[in-house]
Amino acid sequence: MPKPQRASDATGAFGFLAAACRWPDDAARQTAIQAAATRVTDWEAVFTDATRHRVMPMVAGAMRGIDPVPTPIVERSTAIARRDGMLAMAQTAELCRIGAAFTERGVDWITVKGPALALLAYGNVGTKASHDIDLLIDPAARAEAFAVLQALGYVSLDGQDRAEPGTLDHVLKDSGWRHPANRVMVELHTRLFINRALVPTLGLNSPRETVAVGSEHRLPSLARPEMLVYLAVHGASTNWHRLKWIADFAALTRCSSDAERAAARDCAARIGAGDVHDSALALAADLFGDSACPPPATLSHQARRLTAAALRDLTAPHRATLREADWDRSLVVYLDKIRFMPDWAYRREELRLMLIEASSYSPDAPWWRPWVAPFGLAGRFVRRKLTQAVGR
Repeated sequence: MPKPQRASDATGAFGFLAAACRWPDDAARQTAIQAAATRVTDWEAVFTDATRHRVMPMVAGAMRGIDPVPTPIVERSTAIARRDGMLAMAQTAELCRIGAAFTERGVDWITVKGPALALLAYGNVGTKASHDIDLLIDPAARAEAFAVLQALGYVSLDGQDRAEPGTLDHVLKDSGWRHPANRVMVELHTRLFINRALVPTLGLNSPRETVAVGSEHRLPSLARPEMLVYLAVHGASTNWHRLKWIADFAALTRCSSDAERAAARDCAARIGAGDVHDSALALAADLFGDSACPPPATLSHQARRLTAAALRDLTAPHRATLREADWDRSLVVYLDKIRFMPDWAYRREELRLMLIEASSYSPDAPWWRPWVAPFGLAGRFVRRKLTQAVGR
């Protein structure tokens, strides 16, 4: 398969990040890091990109012993990696505390990504930086779960604890919480994806795997095949615009057994995500040279398109990758989202989501706000285009 065209890595920064995110930390990784370091012309760009891709723990470790790296860059990177490691330990402790409280109150739950994924893929929680804790519960248990979080000292970030249960399900898939003392953030999901037609069978009723945390705690998560498919769909649905997501997928794929990898392919094909999974394998092979689970010799047109779009967004300038904050930046984004899945139920739901604004559906929003949201979206798009035209 010919490699998709990617943006130029003018400073060598992205190449160094990709080498640093190879896993495990073996001789092949060290060789790749040394080779990538010789092509870096701007170490400040390495630092900046590692921060926005949230891969500083692996990048800071890769910088040690590399002579060309300026000492201030090493020190700043090490400080952030240390901070991320301390946060990861706090998140792990809080996840165990919340999980125990959920279990005691009869709330069925699993965790995705975060500490459980770090333990499975890397063997420790400090290698992977996470913004928050992701928990998945049954929508019917929302009120009970909210009560548990409030009893543990968490405060709602979006006011959903004041909303009528179920009234925001057509717009939102999770609620945000933060502990004011330790600053740990929690996303409490009632489904895995905001688009309700996107692999809807993957979730709380899927096969599970228990992840041990020390000798006392067990974290329920998706079974390995289902977790690999979830990671592929989660990353590809936003063109993998953070390197950490494809790094996690590649690391978990590599440490999985042949039977688990085959089961992941079967699961992806069964739920209509076969092309997505194949493109994730192709992307991992392209970025990390990983042959532990190579992609099919021949990729479908859809898989090739997904791989090309991921390479485009991963290596694009920072302002073009903030899709969740700037998702009206161009027609390309809309087309990517619509074409992500060929299923018409998915596309119809995606169109509906494009015409609304999630913030318009907060409990504090006036009754008329959702009705004017589409016009506000169009206005922002027109204003942005006019600003770009004037600036040229």
